[in-house]
Amino acid sequence: MTSINQQESSSLFSSNNSNKNGISQEDIIESRLSKRQQDFINSEDFSQIKETTMSSELSLGKNSRELLFKQRRLKQNNIIIQEATKNLKDKLSIPLDWFEKCNNTPFSIADIFQVISAFKNNTDINQKFFGLVGLKKILVLPEAPIQEILNEEIIPEIINLFDLDSNPEFQYEALLCLTYLIAKTNRNEQIITLIIKLGIKKILKLFDSPIEEIKLQVPLLIGNLIFNSYKIRDLLIKEKVYDKLITVLSSTGNKNLIKNCTYAISNFFKIKPLMNYDIAKKSIKLFAKNLILLKDEYEFLSDACFILGFITENYKEGIKELMEFDILDTIIKLLDCTIVYVQITCIRLIGNIAAGNANQTQKLIDLGLLTELKKTIFNQKKVIRKESAWILSNIAAGTQKQVDILITEDFLPIFQKSIFFDEPEVKKECIWAVCNLTSTKNPVNLQ
Repeated sequence: MTSINQQESSSLFSSNNSNKNGISQEDIIESRLSKRQQDFINSEDFSQIKETTMSSELSLGKNSRELLFKQRRLKQNNIIIQEATKNLKDKLSIPLDWFEKCNNTPFSIADIFQVISAFKNNTDINQKFFGLVGLKKILVLPEAPIQEILNEEIIPEIINLFDLDSNPEFQYEALLCLTYLIAKTNRNEQIITLIIKLGIKKILKLFDSPIEEIKLQVPLLIGNLIFNSYKIRDLLIKEKVYDKLITVLSSTGNKNLIKNCTYAISNFFKIKPLMNYDIAKKSIKLFAKNLILLKDEYEFLSDACFILGFITENYKEGIKELMEFDILDTIIKLLDCTIVYVQITCIRLIGNIAAGNANQTQKLIDLGLLTELKKTIFNQKKVIRKESAWILSNIAAGTQKQVDILITEDFLPIFQKSIFFDEPEVKKECIWAVCNLTSTKNPVNLQ
């Protein structure tokens, strides 16, 4: 009997990896998100979440941009802002053919000292740019000579490039160099602190750049600065970096900039001890609003729901504040998303709300949550099944009305199926749900 149950369990819940039709669009999107979110998926709660190292490939992938011209109405003064941005090539201070030659030239580790010498050339702007691009390309190599680069003490000189308002190509390449250097030094706190003290004010000013590529790279650098240190996070908060990201999000309609700023802000929440709630709550309204505006931007949704989920789990005031915005219906519908990372962040956010008071739980039920849970309880991902069962066990411990609707909606056979065939972590939650349904507080006739 045991072997039969195990076989049925496999057929019910294991993933089907065959794909006769090739790679789907959903697979491609999940692949892009997987490295960044892997620790999040494997964790049992938000306190265990750590951001994996942002790879060079991630930064390079995010550097492919599209022009986006949006108008946005600011409620406080009813002003329409036109975001007119230009591509980097439109504002070059060096010849276009030299710009392309530098970016098309292959570099190896053997070129490091030639590259550094060219970068330190203060008389020939073309040679300086050649050295800067070469430095960037060497930094992304697997065996980049990091110590040799640090020995040349070029970080201050890179940061000084942010003062060159007329040389946007230098600013952009300098942002990339710092982003890669931070990653290659394993987020060394001493190096990051130096960058912050020397350059964070200059870096923040680049949000005002008219160049699309520069504006979009700034939050990626900031996100890379934070990584895994509460000291760095708190230093950035002190330097008003968090507030600047919030301000940018409040005033832009550029989807790519919203996504990149959201990524940066999410890193502020992945470190303990927690930020003060007065700081954290500034994100709630923004992400509640943008969940509706960017409902098809999966990378944004994953980060935004993570932030809201973290807030509602770790700050008791968070659920009440989030409930003031009419977004629960949107969040519930996202459980139907084909991107697993969006499903996971959404279901954990919903679980936090369902663990609140009876009125909050009832609001979720009224918006059709149970219909979605009938599907997610049999999801191929164990973490989603477990979260679904946990939500249902909380509902089963609720009011008599909530108990009755679980019975009416035929959840008892669903619990039975999971208890028989699913994995232990999911079984446990389903057993708790049945126990809550049959408690003396909410007696249920199982006949």
